Amino acid sequence: MNAMLPTHSLPLDMLLSQHVSAQAQFTSDTRTLKAGDVMLAYPVGNAHQISDSRIYISQALDLGAALVLYEPSGLTKEQVEICKDPRCVPIADLAKNAGSIAANWYQNPSRQMRVIGITGTNGKTTVSQWIANALHDSKQPSAVVGTLGAGLLNEIKPTGFTTPDAARLQSLLKNIKDQGAASVAMEVSSHALDQGRINGVEFDTVVITNLSQDHLDYHGTMSEYAAAKKKIINLPGIKHIVINADDAFGRECLQDLANRVANTNITVWAYGTQAENLLALPCFVNKNYKKVLASDIHLMNQGMSFNLNVSGEDLGLVQTNFVGAFNVSNALAVFACMVAGGKSCDQAKETVAQLKPVKGRMELVSQSSSTPMAIVDFAHTPDALEQVLKTLQVMARERKGQLWCVFGCGGDRDAGKRPMMGRIAERYADQVMITSDNPRSENPEQIIAEILGGFENPARAQVNPDRATAILQTVRQAKAQDIVLVAGKGHEETQEIAGKKHPFSDQMHLQLAMGGLAK
Repeated sequence: MNAMLPTHSLPLDMLLSQHVSAQAQFTSDTRTLKAGDVMLAYPVGNAHQISDSRIYISQALDLGAALVLYEPSGLTKEQVEICKDPRCVPIADLAKNAGSIAANWYQNPSRQMRVIGITGTNGKTTVSQWIANALHDSKQPSAVVGTLGAGLLNEIKPTGFTTPDAARLQSLLKNIKDQGAASVAMEVSSHALDQGRINGVEFDTVVITNLSQDHLDYHGTMSEYAAAKKKIINLPGIKHIVINADDAFGRECLQDLANRVANTNITVWAYGTQAENLLALPCFVNKNYKKVLASDIHLMNQGMSFNLNVSGEDLGLVQTNFVGAFNVSNALAVFACMVAGGKSCDQAKETVAQLKPVKGRMELVSQSSSTPMAIVDFAHTPDALEQVLKTLQVMARERKGQLWCVFGCGGDRDAGKRPMMGRIAERYADQVMITSDNPRSENPEQIIAEILGGFENPARAQVNPDRATAILQTVRQAKAQDIVLVAGKGHEETQEIAGKKHPFSDQMHLQLAMGGLAK
């Protein structure tokens, strides 16, 4: 590049076409940057937490970046000097614009697929995996981006993020599109919404599952957390909005949408298990609102049954392969997304009946006549733990056994939910074993002490900071008619302690505790 060229005076599209190879990648992470790539360097976050990739600009230049696009406001004196390199190009409001810039570079991949975005405190992974399964076939493959990873269904690779940063996300979508995907179910975290990671993604449908306490270490307050989540219903170009009417935040969103969608082509799909919550919806926007109701819900031995009604039309009984009233709600969201995309109600109903639990979500790990029923679930928030325990409590009573709960809370995360989860475990489980989750940089004993702070009678709980031996100890105490829930980590294959990740699987340790791999 000509060192005298005032690069920042050229239109960005021209600059990229002149100085960057068509094969180059955009990245915000120097660990993935290769010579000839484009680095995007900007701060993201808020007053509670912030990270700034501009500290790596010098490294990116040394690695041979073709260009570095950087946020010019708030630079240090040292960074100002570094950015005098002619390869450095200032872009105002880069955090807001990074997604659109990357999307343009990758030929707007989301525009060529049906993209469904799912947000909510709980249920994102289950709903996204179920939607991908529901829409997938050999001629029109579907893909997933979320907690379990990203890629075509059954070819998912871990990314380490629920929703990757803007540049990485657009690169993933380009790869998914090039592999022939017709649809993508994408988990959209509150962090992603707050930081603009999904800017540049064109969504056909968005889903809000629920809102309960989580991530206050980042958002600070529930109102800020809710405000971040609500951004998803204001994204441009959306055709369908699917919302849980049983959730207070969902009802708030439905009311907010009433006036806005009345004279648009947007369809709002309100789903729920409580008829009164659907009846309370604004009647003057009925042409824009569809109502999906599950009633007469019953727990069976290995699943749930319910009657399905869509905007007053009775579609009859649905029998499923999953358990939990919360999963009935998740299934309604999937049903709505399918019908919104053109499937018939009968097709969608048949698909819902075939859905199976997602790894680490109410996952039955082991069950035999001589051992307790063992369940692994990702429940790591107060609401999620309560919902899972309520479901399993009923099942334990039917088995004439006790419900055991093994759980901990993550370190370096919202500490306010720790006593709340302790109180919930004490209330709904017969026996509680408090252990470590991912303590990260925190002292595990301190986290456990904060969980115990929520107990009315802390002496009721057993404590073992070592998660492996806590699982073993619990299984050895439980009887064959009991249920053992190991909560908090779900699908995770590692445990982070003192800054290091160690191999760890709740499923494997449960199987070992019961005498070997489950059949």
